[in-house]
Amino acid sequence: MKSTLINAGKKALATACAGILALSLASCSNGDVSNAGDSRKIVGYDEINKEYRESIGKLSWPQDYTPPESMPSDSGTSFQQGWGDTQASNLFQCAWEKEWLNTYSSQPERSEEALKELEKVPEMGFMSPDRADDATRRFFKDNIDKAKLGDPSGIQQDVTANCPAS
Repeated sequence: MKSTLINAGKKALATACAGILALSLASCSNGDVSNAGDSRKIVGYDEINKEYRESIGKLSWPQDYTPPESMPSDSGTSFQQGWGDTQASNLFQCAWEKEWLNTYSSQPERSEEALKELEKVPEMGFMSPDRADDATRRFFKDNIDKAKLGDPSGIQQDVTANCPAS
């Protein structure tokens, strides 16, 4: 009886390992193959940095903030199209969240401008349903709703967890 249970356990473990291996191999791809359900290509650093710089140029920024001109150099790495825009959009969100935190209690005009800019975030590509889940979008909306009531806790939590130190 004991050896039957041990053999059954070994078979279950071997099956699980084979399944994990199959999933791992199925998820591997090279830079020439794109996901059939996603039309965004895999590109190199130069192209993704160009995308980032174009996105930076289209966004408005707080008066005391200048975003980095380029993404950190990462030669030899492949990126999915949209990553440069996502990085620029994350910087945009962080810059305006920090602006709001720095002004909400002392400079009403600047804090109001920050909230108006942050209200654009849900319409940005990086917050679209194919790039952000419902919980992320809901979390962001809840944080903005709190901020409109003068509660900095949600925005502070997001800045602490997700924004680069400046």
